[in-house]
Amino acid sequence: MHPIKYLLLLAGAAISLPSQAVPVYWNVFNIEGESSIGADLVTYDSLTDMLTDINRTSVNTLSGVGANVVGGGSDGTNFWNVFNIEGESRIGADIVTYGSLMDMLTDTNRASVNTLGGFGANIVGSGSDGSSYWNVFNIEGESAIGADIVTYGSLADMLLDTNRTSVNTLGGFGANIVGSGSDGTSYWNVFNIEGESDIGADIVTYGSLADMLTDVNRTSVSTLTGFGANIVGSGAFNFDKGIQVSEPAHWGMLLFGLFGLYLRRRSSNGVRLKIVLSGIPTTCPDAPGVHRR
Repeated sequence: MHPIKYLLLLAGAAISLPSQAVPVYWNVFNIEGESSIGADLVTYDSLTDMLTDINRTSVNTLSGVGANVVGGGSDGTNFWNVFNIEGESRIGADIVTYGSLMDMLTDTNRASVNTLGGFGANIVGSGSDGSSYWNVFNIEGESAIGADIVTYGSLADMLLDTNRTSVNTLGGFGANIVGSGSDGTSYWNVFNIEGESDIGADIVTYGSLADMLTDVNRTSVSTLTGFGANIVGSGAFNFDKGIQVSEPAHWGMLLFGLFGLYLRRRSSNGVRLKIVLSGIPTTCPDAPGVHRR
């Protein structure tokens, strides 16, 4: 095959490839007595499906120590689960990191285990929007005692609960918070109370991190009942911010660049090139000895 045709075919194939950035959302469902009953991490393809618990794409059940999962999150690169049991104020909690979504969903191939003691043992959730990080701290009897959403400037600080950048206390109904998350654009909190299996739970969305941290300017309230009322956390993996060139586009640009170098070399060797553009034949003006028509 002619090298020009080959390069053009490669470029066209690269540009036609779909982007590999696939958003994934998930909810964490657990019930009272987490240490003895399995917990489910359920995935979805969209924020809407996650908020209403419809069109599930997978259900991943964790048992044993994994049944203590109460939340998890991702910053677009790293993934983590939060494990805690009844009586959080007396027993330490673990934030476990993973290198992939699949490892997080199945609690396999742990990359690190970070144990929080003292007040940190009250952790019930965690999240990130790709830039900021936060932990959600709450204790038994959430409806009567305030809950804190604490922010950090890095993943390392979040995992160890160090170098807090802000502490945001929610009272009233906000004290029922059990989790939080973001996909880099939308933000949400998960509210639930003791006896999750009997009473509905709410996932509330916000337009900014500041609104989520203080539970103001709610943009939607999605109530889950039945098994959905067992929700204790939520998260997402989707952090494409700004104008980014996808991997296929990079390949296309590279191949067209190679094509341009090929033309330049042919021109410098004095070879007359004709390229058909819009059906009008033209010639390369830089080629020596070649005149325009």
